[in-house]
Amino acid sequence: DIQRVLETAFLPSMCECVIGAGDTFSVKLTKPESGDIELYVAGMPLSELSTSRSIARLVLSLKEQRDLMGKMELSMKRLG
Repeated sequence: DIQRVLETAFLPSMCECVIGAGDTFSVKLTKPESGDIELYVAGMPLSELSTSRSIARLVLSLKEQRDLMGKMELSMKRLG
């Protein structure tokens, strides 16, 4: 189950997966202490997640995106 894998991979963040129209899904990662959204990605095709390797690549990609968003947020705070 993709949702369980993602939830485990992103602990302690809360991970919400929603299957949408057209065989796509979205993932939202939320900081548990503040409720702030760390990352939201929508429109990802489920058909591309048919193997454990493809799911592992997705996890890695999402972690990279989340980390990049965190760095951007930190930079914006420093500028402000």
